[in-house]
Amino acid sequence: MNLDQSGTYLFGKVIRDNREFLIPFLLFAFLFLILLGVTGNSELFLSVNRHNSDFGDFLFYYWTNLGDGIIAAILIVALLWISFRDALTFLIITLLITVIVNILKDHIFPEMNRPVAYFGTSQILHLVQGYTPPILSTFPSGHTATAFSAGLYICFFSKNRVLKFMLFVAAFLVGYSRMYLSAHFPADVVAGASLGVLTTLICFFAFRKIGSSWMDKKIEYIPKFFIRKKSL
Repeated sequence: MNLDQSGTYLFGKVIRDNREFLIPFLLFAFLFLILLGVTGNSELFLSVNRHNSDFGDFLFYYWTNLGDGIIAAILIVALLWISFRDALTFLIITLLITVIVNILKDHIFPEMNRPVAYFGTSQILHLVQGYTPPILSTFPSGHTATAFSAGLYICFFSKNRVLKFMLFVAAFLVGYSRMYLSAHFPADVVAGASLGVLTTLICFFAFRKIGSSWMDKKIEYIPKFFIRKKSL
């Protein structure tokens, strides 16, 4: 099998094995793009934002933190027990996403404001007590990109189809939380999710082509806390 064939095989296998995450992602992105074309970015945002409850306030106030950089950092450390290749791959993915998001927000689309600044008043927005939405630099959503990236990468190491779908749901809810909390518009969320998925897939395939024996090594040490004692 030559390199092109092996690369094509790997690509097809990864897509097939993770379809429980990737197909819902494609459906979500396609649906939101249609709704954006029909209703517009601001109207679709208001349609999401105005559907709220006390439970939603509590849930999304905390759920949105799954898109923080600390989650990516924890995953990078955990991957050291899988392989140095995977830890390095996800580190590069995280750095690339961070750089791309910052360039897009601050240098390419700096004039695009967050919902609070766009509407000029918070009276028509639902604001969650204790959370202060950012005002500037909205496109794309970094939290959503991180959530979809981490969720998809975890899928690569699981054979559980239900878990793969639940990881999509978890990532989707991070994106939804950004609209619920008046932090981002729908277009920001779709762009962030797409950035996270595409960057993860590209880097995953690229690093699989690097031939290096040390990269396939891993940390062997297992803390005593995780060692199950034999029963007498």
